[in-house]
Amino acid sequence: MTSFEQMDQAPQTPPRRRAGTFTLGGVLIVTGALMALSLFFPEADFDWALKASPLILISLGAEVLLAARGGARVKYDWAAMVLCFLLTGGALCLYAAAWMLLHVPDWYLYW
Repeated sequence: MTSFEQMDQAPQTPPRRRAGTFTLGGVLIVTGALMALSLFFPEADFDWALKASPLILISLGAEVLLAARGGARVKYDWAAMVLCFLLTGGALCLYAAAWMLLHVPDWYLYW
């Protein structure tokens, strides 16, 4: 039996999902949608979205607990966390610039 045949017979384990993947994806989708809606409908009041922001931490904590049930080790990807932080920060900066162009008077921007 060759080494390639032995590799084919090795038990295949499904790749483990890292904790926080589902929550991060959901938060990115919801946040992006809210940013787009607030730019297209500037008269709408989105204060409730800021008040609901602790739900992000609650859902992340629930996902970590569910991932760790049964004694499994939870795996975090630090490089992905840093990249997501940079992407989120960049998106917030672009959103702030777009918001300023919509809501701040022109005479105030050109001082």
